[in-house]
Amino acid sequence: MNDFQIRPNVTEKMHPIETGTYIIPTNEIDKLFQKISHCLINRSPGAIIFGRPRLGKTRAIKYLQTVLPDEFKEIATYFIMCRKYKNANENTFFEDLLEGVGHALPYLGKANRKRERLFKFLIEEAAIRRSNRVVFFIDDAQRLSEIQYDWLMDINNELDNYGISFTVFLFGQTELIHQRTVFVNLGKHQIIGRFMVQHHQFRGIENKKDLNESLKGYDENCEYPKGSNYSFTRYYFPHQYIKGFRLSNFSDELFNAFKELRTESGIKEKMEIPMQYITLTVDYALKEFGIEGQNLSRISLENWRDAIISSGYIEAELYGNLQAKLLP
Repeated sequence: MNDFQIRPNVTEKMHPIETGTYIIPTNEIDKLFQKISHCLINRSPGAIIFGRPRLGKTRAIKYLQTVLPDEFKEIATYFIMCRKYKNANENTFFEDLLEGVGHALPYLGKANRKRERLFKFLIEEAAIRRSNRVVFFIDDAQRLSEIQYDWLMDINNELDNYGISFTVFLFGQTELIHQRTVFVNLGKHQIIGRFMVQHHQFRGIENKKDLNESLKGYDENCEYPKGSNYSFTRYYFPHQYIKGFRLSNFSDELFNAFKELRTESGIKEKMEIPMQYITLTVDYALKEFGIEGQNLSRISLENWRDAIISSGYIEAELYGNLQAKLLP
């Protein structure tokens, strides 16, 4: 029986490569994990994590939520998505927090009742876990206004009254670090000291080593279906895989393809490839060049160029550079 015949039977369009519901650990995610772990071990009040759009910060948060319980079993962690409102108000702010922590009644009552409901929920969760710690991961935190930071400090003070420490990790675009500078200049020391003392820049793929580690994730650090022993690479290249085929073997070709296309498009800024476009490029390569497509034994430089173009990376970089030039 050959390898293709024992290849797992996956429902059409349900493989994670088709659905996009997967996270590949990268060097950058590992660095972030080390930073977050350091903050938690040392009971830091929080930190800023900032970077360009589409670098994979949101997926990194989801990865952290998966792995942190193994290291910090007693800590209650919650993912909060900041929404953009014309005018910040206490009512919607506490609705968003209640929704983020998974409360069953996020919209019932007025703002003061929502605030009380959140406090009670967090205190009860800490008690259930026999813990005195609550952690918020707040995504798109560059949208937070000064008054919203004041409300977060109210949460900190309320939890502190019950002996519970409150840690907030603010994830956002580069505007977040600029916002910190503004608060420093305005003398908002409470906000800085509570939420912004430490910071970490989340980066994209900048060199061949980082790219190679990311591609290894498809070769080794994933499996679907669970228990099948089929990594994503093996699933899409079953015959080639048993002969030594690995996506990480093509990191030079892929990196050079990115460099070539950038040069041809006149993109001169330092290369920092958002993880979104790495995953879109690899998704295309697995589906188009694997057993369900052309079934290639090797992915050439030209193949990788096609995959990158399909990802929309070049258009995104050109648009981003144009927007940056238009800013005052």
